[in-house]
Amino acid sequence: MLLNIVSDEELLTSQIVKTILLVLITIGIIYNIYKIVRSETKVRRIINLSILIFLVLSIILVFREYKYETTLLKDTKYTTGVTIGYCSVFARGEGIEFEYEIDGKKYRCCNTFHPVPKDSIVVPGGKYKVRYTKKYINKGRMVFKNE
Repeated sequence: MLLNIVSDEELLTSQIVKTILLVLITIGIIYNIYKIVRSETKVRRIINLSILIFLVLSIILVFREYKYETTLLKDTKYTTGVTIGYCSVFARGEGIEFEYEIDGKKYRCCNTFHPVPKDSIVVPGGKYKVRYTKKYINKGRMVFKNE
């Protein structure tokens, strides 16, 4: 969720960052539970409970992306995809929409092109590798780098 990346090195780096983030969020959850139990005022409990809810939602979102990228690292498959146009990637800005086919079924995704320069990517009609995993077949990531 934080980065859409595809090389093993970038995925490993992302996993390290997400691990640190998960640890920090966990510490925040534990601290806020402690503060809720120890709070003497109702206002302080409500504030800490609100922070706790936000942290729990955050850890769920980060862990889902962590789990997906772990699967992508361990069980990578490739196919060819075709760029369709530009799209918006939530919280990351402009991306490129693409389509790929696996076992006769078509999938559409949108991911960012960073760090590849936008003007070096053929849109529409560009053909690039798509990295996917059988467990998350509909969440492919296009590889814009020519390796």
